[in-house]
Amino acid sequence: MGILFWIAVAVLAAVVTFAIARPLLQESSASTDFADADLAVYKDQLIEIDADAARGAISATEADAARAEVSRRVLRNADGKPLANAATPTSEIVKPLHMATTLVLPLASLALYLVFGAPGLPGLPLSERVASSVDASRPEDMVAKVEARLRERPDDGMGWDVIAPVYMAQARYVDAAQAFASAIKILGETPARLLGFAEARIRADNGLVPDDARKALLTVLAKDPKRIEPRIWLAMAKEQDGKTAEAIADYRALLDEAPADAPWRRVVRQSLAALDKSSAVASDTNDQRPSDAAIAEAEGMSPEARAAMIDRMVNGLADKLKANGRDKDGWLKLIRAYQMLGRKDDAVKAVASAKIGLVGDDAAVTEIDAFAKLIGVGG
Repeated sequence: MGILFWIAVAVLAAVVTFAIARPLLQESSASTDFADADLAVYKDQLIEIDADAARGAISATEADAARAEVSRRVLRNADGKPLANAATPTSEIVKPLHMATTLVLPLASLALYLVFGAPGLPGLPLSERVASSVDASRPEDMVAKVEARLRERPDDGMGWDVIAPVYMAQARYVDAAQAFASAIKILGETPARLLGFAEARIRADNGLVPDDARKALLTVLAKDPKRIEPRIWLAMAKEQDGKTAEAIADYRALLDEAPADAPWRRVVRQSLAALDKSSAVASDTNDQRPSDAAIAEAEGMSPEARAAMIDRMVNGLADKLKANGRDKDGWLKLIRAYQMLGRKDDAVKAVASAKIGLVGDDAAVTEIDAFAKLIGVGG
């Protein structure tokens, strides 16, 4: 059936081509018609010349000259008339060429298509043709392909599960949270999906822990009480709620359980130190903790007095770091303080200043970056 269809198409193309080219194959009588019209004009001119000479409008000499000119025109017209009706060498070549073009080209096109084409292949929708041109070596093309598929099939849970971590890597935190939420809705809750959703929501809110993220973290923690990630995030949430004592207790418990080489140990230590107005940031081998008296004193203040005290501490630390930009722990504490106070712009500036002050110390700069990303003020 497919072959017959394409043969019919070729025949139709040949008919159309022949109809278009047919005028080129016919002998034209246009030049003959024009020649006859010229002769009639010339006869009229001779009559007018005779009439002018009879009236004395022109002299006999002028009349003879005018008749001679008209005669020459008549002769030139007579010489061209046979050529208009005769077949020229050019026409003898053009006619067969047009015939060949009319018949051979459509047939040749059909033959080539049948050999090299795919007449039996079904047509593709536009979206599939666009998708087939995606370059798999380019991550953005692969993301676009997955996104196009998800628009057509929003119930594809595996697609959401695959693209959510990619959005996180691209810092598209709002999209990542939505993707994790869709995967959870379709495929069900897992610790990885819940933690991914919570982290995406926290980063999208610039380090604050929103209620839906807390709920996800508590769900993970209920299934696995020893899991570290939700415990760190929930301790940060208590800080943000002003539950300083509870946050400090959580940070202490984490440090007590942390192996000496735990990559998150220093971050937790810095968060703990940021809550103590009187303690300096301790080293990994000797974590200095805020005293119970200091905690009680801070919690006994009015909100205004506590805020004023914190501002003095933060401003004093910022001044010290201007004088000594090599104090990595001081930078970590200042960045954390700005983040807790909701001064994100100052926190971002502190990250940039810390990198300048610690230039040459790659390990310290890496730690600054990691800490800033953790609390939501880094790229």
